[in-house]
Amino acid sequence: MQQITDTLRNIPVWRWIAALSATGVSFWALGRYDTVAHRHLGTGLDGARARRAGMAAIAFSQTVGFGLITGAYARWRLLPGLSALQATQVTALVGFTFMVTLAAISGIALLINPVLPGMGWLGAILVAGFFATLAGSFFYPAFRIGKLKLRWPSFIAMTALLGWTALDVIAAGTALWLLLPGGVELAWSNLVTVYFIALGAAILSSAPGGAGPLELTICALLPGTDTAALLAALVAFRLVYYATPAALASLALLWPTRSTEDDELPQDDALLGANKRPARDLPRQRPIAEAAIIMQNGGHLQAFGLNQIAMLESPQCALAFFDPLSGHVQEVLSPLAAHARQRNLSACLYKCNTGSGIAARRAGWKVLRIAAEAVLIPQEFTETGSRHRQLRRKLRHAEKAGVTVRPAQISLPIEQMAEIDQEWRIAHGTAYGTTMGQFEPGYLAQQRVFLAWRKGRLDGFISLHETTSEWCLDLMRIRPSAPDGTSHALVRAAIAAASKNGVVRLSLAAVPDHRWAHRVDKGLRRFKSCFAPAWEPRYIAAPSWPHMAVSLIEILRLVHRPAPVTPVAAPLHRDDDTRETAAPETLSGGPIHNQVEDYAIALNSSP
Repeated sequence: MQQITDTLRNIPVWRWIAALSATGVSFWALGRYDTVAHRHLGTGLDGARARRAGMAAIAFSQTVGFGLITGAYARWRLLPGLSALQATQVTALVGFTFMVTLAAISGIALLINPVLPGMGWLGAILVAGFFATLAGSFFYPAFRIGKLKLRWPSFIAMTALLGWTALDVIAAGTALWLLLPGGVELAWSNLVTVYFIALGAAILSSAPGGAGPLELTICALLPGTDTAALLAALVAFRLVYYATPAALASLALLWPTRSTEDDELPQDDALLGANKRPARDLPRQRPIAEAAIIMQNGGHLQAFGLNQIAMLESPQCALAFFDPLSGHVQEVLSPLAAHARQRNLSACLYKCNTGSGIAARRAGWKVLRIAAEAVLIPQEFTETGSRHRQLRRKLRHAEKAGVTVRPAQISLPIEQMAEIDQEWRIAHGTAYGTTMGQFEPGYLAQQRVFLAWRKGRLDGFISLHETTSEWCLDLMRIRPSAPDGTSHALVRAAIAAASKNGVVRLSLAAVPDHRWAHRVDKGLRRFKSCFAPAWEPRYIAAPSWPHMAVSLIEILRLVHRPAPVTPVAAPLHRDDDTRETAAPETLSGGPIHNQVEDYAIALNSSP
């Protein structure tokens, strides 16, 4: 003991100061960890006060032990507006994700610098386990434990947590290395790597401050180092990294500042005037008919002032569909990025037009061309000419087979349509979703539907999103035994009806249009090309390439593994030509938009 005391006295003052500075960096990173956790849980308390509370909670709990209880108590006491349940959730999330990211960092360190023979294999196992966890969280973003539903942090959150954990533990390990007595020849990389592993053992032991397991692990993994010198450094480390922060945290807990002034709350000017509204409030007279896709994929209307977008918040992305429904895209980009940032999500503008793509690029966003939308002008459409030769042939086949296409009347033959949808699924596999329509009676009841009959039997149908000025092809289901040309006859009937109703634009929806597009849906492009449409490019935009990568991966997952369809409350169905027009409140269950929004939409639609 006397030897340890003498050794401590011989540590230069500058090393104590440097170790205290490294400790400050470590706890600063831990405070940022709490920000990520608050954003994941949506507490709305992710500002400076939350970071300070997180630092104090960790300083207090790591010293006295019982981390879940003491850490939750400290956060609850220091954060006004945070319930006891929320404090417990934040503490549990911080503790669990810290262990996951610490395992990854320890694995990487062991791969780079195996401190003992054979430990490289342990590093490989830890890194592989971390990536397996990430993959599992991607394919299964939520899971249940009994009646409790839990959600994994997003890729953006895990990346941030990994970075803050690395900064935290490297700074803490550096503080320990700085406190080594003079004459101890121990490489910084070796001590820091060993500290990572020892810290994990200390946390798993649940001992107050990890006392015992931390020291034993460090001494066991550094057998050639002077044990007395190591113990002296660890005593100094506990004074600097445990005792000092714990004392400061205790003072904060004794006299907490309970101010609730606005300047203590997180502020983001880009989100002033932000407002979330349900999908049923989607404006009926909107510039983009296809925005109605949010009616069944769990999306909503997001307003940033007068700028409205159709949005879906997935486990990884804040996904804005198409172009703004009102306002200007230049005024949407910054609020969209801020909205995503406050939820640990990637921001993404999906299937926007050329003008929006240019505006996003000028704002510093990354832009990729991903699709081409097939567009027709119904009043100008004709079947004559060489470009429609294939269409005429298909229509003749359908006519000879006795196919008759009629618009759906007052009620839909849902049972027969469901039967066709089932046969189509058996023939083609699971239907795509999220960005594409899926079969759901209430959803179909809000669309224009055309039915193909043959000998009194329904052979297929299509549905279209509709506004006064635009129709957009959504769902197409054809019975596998239907005659050739049935789908062409259905679309041709829709074009004729659109022309009769004065619709100025009919979209056949988009097809992939990128480097690998020739490998995807060849038949879909060939089918739409029969109508000789104008092909308009569509783009995806994100604030950075990492956000772009996450968004593309997430969109693929959402399309191929869609969540269950959100049932849509069906409004009064209408006849194709003699349509009853219900009041907007009747259709939506509430006011759809006010006069100011009408004016904004009109401005957005004007040339």
